[in-house]
Amino acid sequence: GAALPHPAPPDGSSARLWAEAIAARAARGRGMEAAEVERRVLEAVGRAMGRFAMLRPGDRVAVGVSGGKDSLCLLHVLAAHRRRTPFPYELVAVTLEQGKFTRPIRSIEGQIRALGIPWVLLEDRRTLRLVTDGIVHGCDVCSRHRRGWLYRAAGEAGCNVLALGHTADDCAEALLRNILFNGRIASLPPVAASRKGGLRLIRPLALASEALTAEYARVHGLEAVGCVCSDKESVRAEIRDFLAGLGARHPGVRESILAALANVHPHALFAVAALAPPPGVRQDEPASAPAARGGRQAGSRRDVQDD
Repeated sequence: GAALPHPAPPDGSSARLWAEAIAARAARGRGMEAAEVERRVLEAVGRAMGRFAMLRPGDRVAVGVSGGKDSLCLLHVLAAHRRRTPFPYELVAVTLEQGKFTRPIRSIEGQIRALGIPWVLLEDRRTLRLVTDGIVHGCDVCSRHRRGWLYRAAGEAGCNVLALGHTADDCAEALLRNILFNGRIASLPPVAASRKGGLRLIRPLALASEALTAEYARVHGLEAVGCVCSDKESVRAEIRDFLAGLGARHPGVRESILAALANVHPHALFAVAALAPPPGVRQDEPASAPAARGGRQAGSRRDVQDD
């Protein structure tokens, strides 16, 4: 509701008490705001956890902490979520130094330690060499190196789960990137097994918007450390701007894309699986067709990598 008007300030010695009362009231308001934002984030994470069965009793979870607001939000929320679950699980924060941070990454150490969570900080020597030698490389190289190091760090820390901070926005954007640049319909799955099968990969923020994680970081005073590449022109930035503009004209666009990820109609695609449509579904044309001449073959390894 609307904020209540402040009473007129008193005269004399009561002025200090009046100022303290106003400050206390503002602090209570901020506390209520933080509690509401935390409730909404925890609700989104709880829905993702339940819907996709992300965690199991006794899991030891490595949380990829890049220093950004989403990964810091994820770490804080997983720590809070532990108090709600009927079974225990452990958390370990893992960060990789690739020479791309806008300020020293150790500045986030206090925030992590305050949660009582151990922090593992590693150096990605391959990417650091590229940076030191001035070799131009794209986000896909950093992402591929980072993922390999995170898998290794998780294994060395005795973890069987790796949690990443991708939001619902990231999932929507990844779908468009794959369609437009990789010739395939794919996104970021909420739960997946690592290619070697040793780790379960989870994305607990898959149903939370980036606007919500940004608000969480703001009300909780989380101090993020950015990446120098975030302001560069890229396919990701183009798609993000495109969706922002589309969403401004048509509210709910991102939500619709996210819903589409769980509402797949194979019989309406060119996939081989569509050769035998469900009973009662008309099949006007062959479902399997050769790729357009000059187009990229589905499943191409030229990925626009996702962090």
